Amino acid sequence: MSVRPFAWRSASSWRQRPAATSLPGVLLVSFLAATLVVRLLTDDLSSPDSRHSGSLNLSGIIAVLYILLAAGLLLRRRRGVLPSILAALWLSVWTAIAVHTSGASTETLREGVREASVVALAVIVYNARGAVTVPIATRVIQLIGFAPALVALYQYATFTGTHRPYGTFAHPDSAAMFFAIAAIASLWRYLDNGRRRSDALLMALFALALVVTFSIDGLATLVAMLVAFGMLHPGTRGVKLGPCVLAAALVLVFFVTPLGAKRIAAESSTAVGATGEPDSSIAWRLKKWELLIPEWERSPIFGRGLGTTTTAEGPPGNVYDSKPPHNEYIRYLVETGVVGVLTLLGALTVLARGLIRRRRLPGTVAAGTFNAPTFGIVIVLGCLVDSLADNTLLNSPSCYAAALIVIAVLACQGAGTRQRRAPEPQAV
Repeated sequence: MSVRPFAWRSASSWRQRPAATSLPGVLLVSFLAATLVVRLLTDDLSSPDSRHSGSLNLSGIIAVLYILLAAGLLLRRRRGVLPSILAALWLSVWTAIAVHTSGASTETLREGVREASVVALAVIVYNARGAVTVPIATRVIQLIGFAPALVALYQYATFTGTHRPYGTFAHPDSAAMFFAIAAIASLWRYLDNGRRRSDALLMALFALALVVTFSIDGLATLVAMLVAFGMLHPGTRGVKLGPCVLAAALVLVFFVTPLGAKRIAAESSTAVGATGEPDSSIAWRLKKWELLIPEWERSPIFGRGLGTTTTAEGPPGNVYDSKPPHNEYIRYLVETGVVGVLTLLGALTVLARGLIRRRRLPGTVAAGTFNAPTFGIVIVLGCLVDSLADNTLLNSPSCYAAALIVIAVLACQGAGTRQRRAPEPQAV
């Protein structure tokens, strides 16, 4: 005689109800979605010199809320305590170095608090007990990016002259990176989470919004992520080639667009005019990087502290002064020195190994997270590529989106492992 299956399944489903469907889980996801929507829709409202201000604006309030919520969840759930403590110590040390370099002020603390809020968001997702699954994280990214993408397309249709669309973001390059993440998230949802037509349409929307920003770095980032996603994705040759074909199509669209072709022609120059003004963004970057090398030589081991490359004041009229360097590797080299960069590379290696290990382990895929480790690897790769010529980690919306997805992959894959290894009750 066997135990009634229906009775056992009902009791089990009640005991193991996913956190995403519980009231605390719904409230947490709603809070994250609401704050991220506000953060994206107000990103372009900050003044250009906001990094030199010590005032607590809306983005600062959201950052503080994330830090407080993360501290509460970490004390209660205690998941990922050691990495969280190490990250907090790292931020504290190089914020203290910034205070030593520039003096104690709220302006000096801004970058440390901003980066702490990104870590805090990761802590929130990891301690959410499965409330923020990979499908939910990608849906949140689609939700918060929908309006900015439409605004970017509207700006392209109505702007004149040399203006580049930027949606609701502070800069076109910042918009491009976020749209790249949203496009890959939509592609993952389409291929591995239901093949819904809405996800395909959203992928096209975000890809087109990226193209009209005319960000060469953003386009290169999306192309790199699409090619990597296609090569790493399991399945038939057609499934693998699909993202690569899409990448080629985006490049073609960018080049045949009049403004895109004009931007390529303009960026082919690396000269600096007689007045010292750069003739292109590439020339500006090269000159800025050249000027930062002596800054690094002043403190090569431990750097000058977080945020010092964007807050230090120089001679009046200097077009390169206090501007982000558009290269995160050089920025962290100047701000944290060799020790800080090596520590960051070590942490990145641990993260990459964790994602690769989850991709290789058999029988660890939770429901609704098929191929999620590959998805996480592609997001990390995209951030590394974009950081070569952009302020990737200075753009909070892009950092929040990447952290939301990558940590959801790590958290949900771990939960999936435990669920798959749980013993099944035997019929008697």
